[in-house]
Amino acid sequence: MASLAVGELVSVVVFFVVFFVLAGVPPTVANVSGYLLTTVMLLQGSAYWMGKRRELEGHRGAFTFVVRALRVLAPVNVALIAIGVVPIVVEAQAGSLGRFWLGAALWALAVAEYVNYFHVQLAYGRRADRAWILRNRRLRRSHLARDISRL
Repeated sequence: MASLAVGELVSVVVFFVVFFVLAGVPPTVANVSGYLLTTVMLLQGSAYWMGKRRELEGHRGAFTFVVRALRVLAPVNVALIAIGVVPIVVEAQAGSLGRFWLGAALWALAVAEYVNYFHVQLAYGRRADRAWILRNRRLRRSHLARDISRL
């Protein structure tokens, strides 16, 4: 679980360096808003996995605090996602593809991360997970969604 938490944090830095520093994508409002939305989702995911690890180490209180905070943030995330698409749409109508494509891609990633954390698991790396989906004909509820429902 620590690797999941660290992986989310590393992604935040890697996305910034690769896109804005190395690739030279222009830091337009659309591109930055997509990046910031994705960053918010990844930071929440990292906090969840760090909290989950603490729970397994016997620190239930710390985990409960994280899950309650994320439960409060869930509707805030929906609002941020809705607001975050506005600069992308505006830039798409007014500018060239280079001024908004990254923002649009990262906005879509933020939506996927939100769904993956707060609703259903979207990544299935193990054969047993894929077999479960075929047997049950649905996606699994995310770990966070299950933990929120237990509080």
